Amino acid sequence: MHNRSGLKSQTTMEWSVQQVRKRRYPVVLYFDFFAAVRQGVPPQKFIEDPLLKREAVIKTFLETGADAFVIGRLPGPLSYAAGGFPNRIRLPGIDLPEHSMWQFEESEATIYVEDYDYIAEHGWNKFLKRLLPRFTGLNTAELEKRLEQMKEEGYKDLQAWQQAGVLLTCGAAVTAPFEVLTAGRTMFNFFEDIFIRPQKVLAALKAMLPDFIENTVEAAELSGIPGVVITAHRSSGSLLSPGHFEIFALPFLEEMVASFSQSGLGVMLHLDCDWSKNLPYLTNFPPGMIIHTDGSTDLGAAAEKFKDRFILMGDVPATLLSRGSPVEVESYCRELIVKTASKAPFILSSGCDLPMDAGMENVQAMIGAADL
Repeated sequence: MHNRSGLKSQTTMEWSVQQVRKRRYPVVLYFDFFAAVRQGVPPQKFIEDPLLKREAVIKTFLETGADAFVIGRLPGPLSYAAGGFPNRIRLPGIDLPEHSMWQFEESEATIYVEDYDYIAEHGWNKFLKRLLPRFTGLNTAELEKRLEQMKEEGYKDLQAWQQAGVLLTCGAAVTAPFEVLTAGRTMFNFFEDIFIRPQKVLAALKAMLPDFIENTVEAAELSGIPGVVITAHRSSGSLLSPGHFEIFALPFLEEMVASFSQSGLGVMLHLDCDWSKNLPYLTNFPPGMIIHTDGSTDLGAAAEKFKDRFILMGDVPATLLSRGSPVEVESYCRELIVKTASKAPFILSSGCDLPMDAGMENVQAMIGAADL
């Protein structure tokens, strides 16, 4: 495996977690702006200075005492725009108050109806060069330069994690095609599209998939960490009907997971919103995946359904970590462990990213609960 970052390759995510198990249940975290607050770094500087960001995130992670971090490449506005949310981002200190976190402008469409035909004919990578200048203000030459800089900073992130001795579970991240189009079209427009022009949407989704898979496999190979996290949210059962899920989301998730597995990559499914209705669809996915939920899906029910087929991960809610007390956090975690870990392999984690305003005492209470 080509490994530009110099990181030692690992065989599977499950193996990786077991190797660092300091306690009965491993704890895996992911965060960004939580580190800015913890280290006293103004959010604007945190976004603009990649070195400052990686130093703050790694230092904060080491302070938590957790076992592993989900993915080492730390995102910036351009990587989010190119990877999963093709939207203009409102920035702290520029568009927003100085000490807030960035906000995605998802009410403004950046992908238009006529773009479906272009994507279907040319694929996603070529369309991305047409898409990004629409809302980044970068011309083609500037965009190429910035994308190359983004890759180089990603390699530096990975090397810094290695030097700190931190285990990373995934070497690449990808957002499912359904979610990307939903963000770029806006949710209202896209959900209208799947009724009015379903064939155009399907043609675009099918054309996007090869580029998404190839880009992700390449990124994982460059990192030397054979694990991939796939993010899905707007395709959850809380927003999408089963019939539409089966047509516009499930086949593409299935193909991505199958392709990554065939490439020797472990898969983590990060499922935001309530996926309870969609859990039965996952039973045909390859065993050994990590399924990470955000507090909306009943992990106990998932454990009962999947047993030992998947590794379950989650799902301490952001509101609890931000507004709860250490006693409340510990109580929630212990109850979660009792109802989940007795039925299926389990990793304790926050429901999604650690929130910006989480208390470190709450994060450490979550980690301490893993010693049950």
